[in-house]
Amino acid sequence: ETGSKDEFISLKHLTQEAIEDVINKADKALEFLKPLVEIVEGKEMGFSDSCATPNLEMANPETNSQKTSKRALRKRKHEVQQNAILGCLFDRSYCDSVPQNTCFVEMGAAKGGLSIATRKRLKALANPPTGISHVLIDRSSFKYRDDRQITSTNDKTWERIKIDIRDLVLHKIGKVAEASNIVVYSKHLCGAATCYTIRSCLPAMKLRKEGIRFPGAIAIALCCHHVCDWDAYPNREVLKQFGIMRKEFDIIRHLSSWAICGFSDHSGLLALLKKRKLARNARKC
Repeated sequence: ETGSKDEFISLKHLTQEAIEDVINKADKALEFLKPLVEIVEGKEMGFSDSCATPNLEMANPETNSQKTSKRALRKRKHEVQQNAILGCLFDRSYCDSVPQNTCFVEMGAAKGGLSIATRKRLKALANPPTGISHVLIDRSSFKYRDDRQITSTNDKTWERIKIDIRDLVLHKIGKVAEASNIVVYSKHLCGAATCYTIRSCLPAMKLRKEGIRFPGAIAIALCCHHVCDWDAYPNREVLKQFGIMRKEFDIIRHLSSWAICGFSDHSGLLALLKKRKLARNARKC
């Protein structure tokens, strides 16, 4: 049972009272979750403002062509995002002491940049762990991959699997089953793909008593909250406790887009700040 089938059409068709009622429910759910899940901002994790902003000097037209500068900016942007995710994972979860025989599973791997960055970071450690393997999951094929030199050498520690995450059962992957420790991570996991990733990990968690390993760490950079899906969401029972069903969930996911909206038509700075605060809370649910 996935809750009410009431269809949500658009925020503009809702009354202010209806939206405020959903916001109150979301706030109560967030208050309940706060003691259970540590929620910290980037600066609290030690990331500086420079981590979020690519170096614009790289786009100086006097030293670079426009095409080259755009490529450099994109590369820099990806490097910053990869370093932020790996910094959080290595520093907060493992303190740069990654266990031996760890399998890193990159969901929605695309060109494999995060896995490449992981391999480089592991090699740079004072005592690099042994028995490391990498599994890259994506439903699409990519011609210009960052890992094409590795896959061309038939490296046995590196594997690509083409599959939709919603159909994936994590513990049935050979390298995952053989590993002593599992890390599941992603740099860009859009909407319901995050939910399906968590669901793919759940069977392994339930089968722990049977000796099947489950992830020791999960590090996912969330995005595109507005395209999340009630049927894919793995924690519906908690939301139902606060009266959040399918229709309310759809309203919350639409509210989440306010966090990055320009709001060219709003009634003052206070209204803008209030909307963005509501949107950030909606994302945390």
